[in-house]
Amino acid sequence: MVRGLYTAASGALVAEAQADTIANNLANVNTAGFKRTLLQIQSAPEMGIYRMQTDPSSLPGGATAATPAVQFVGGLGSGAQVLDTPAVFEQGALSHTGNTLDLALQGNGFFTLQTPQGIRYTRDGQFTRDAQGFLVTMDGNRVLGRNGAVQLTAGTVQFGQDGTIRQNGGLVDQLRIVSFANQSAIRPEGDNRFADTGTATPTLDTATTVNQGFLEGSNASVVRSMVDLITAQRWFEANQKVIQTQDTANGYAIQNVARSTGQ
Repeated sequence: MVRGLYTAASGALVAEAQADTIANNLANVNTAGFKRTLLQIQSAPEMGIYRMQTDPSSLPGGATAATPAVQFVGGLGSGAQVLDTPAVFEQGALSHTGNTLDLALQGNGFFTLQTPQGIRYTRDGQFTRDAQGFLVTMDGNRVLGRNGAVQLTAGTVQFGQDGTIRQNGGLVDQLRIVSFANQSAIRPEGDNRFADTGTATPTLDTATTVNQGFLEGSNASVVRSMVDLITAQRWFEANQKVIQTQDTANGYAIQNVARSTGQ
């Protein structure tokens, strides 16, 4: 019976993690370039159940009561556990802002950033200029071009669909837009940024188009997130009920089984 408590508790913990994941998606439905995350679940490791046979009449040939035979009965599940929380890289809808430093990507590419933690990637193209004229994200990380950090002078800037940057009729640089051979190897790390875990293999992307004056919206849906959140809540409540039932059964066994055996 105690095993049932642990199994139900593992299900409740997974449901809680599911609710946290969905709540994060829901909180970012208005975040430019945000990519929703999923919760992948797997069965917890199974335990093997064996039966010790000591009745000589039921033992295989050669076995005796002194050397009982061990018979495999089957596997016993021990609940569920979180496997992974990957991002979903579906394209978000583009919205027109008219701001010259707002850029939206269409395709599989990512902007490349220089951050204090190293090279990072984002789909959030809401950029501005810092005091030195560098093109930066809203939290101050520099946007990289193919020749390094992009530095602009005063005046209007034009971004081509291939990422080329022009000012006063001259070519400044070209945005360093990359895609990944193994997209599942880039992981969200907060602040709408992604980090390469080491096996993503970034390469320059020439198929993704840059749209100046637009922002890509979040690919998280309010309606879908609310439905999923309700489902996770019901799942948690079901496991909670199982825990209560198991606890009641354990209490009954402690109070009555030993007493009835002693009579």
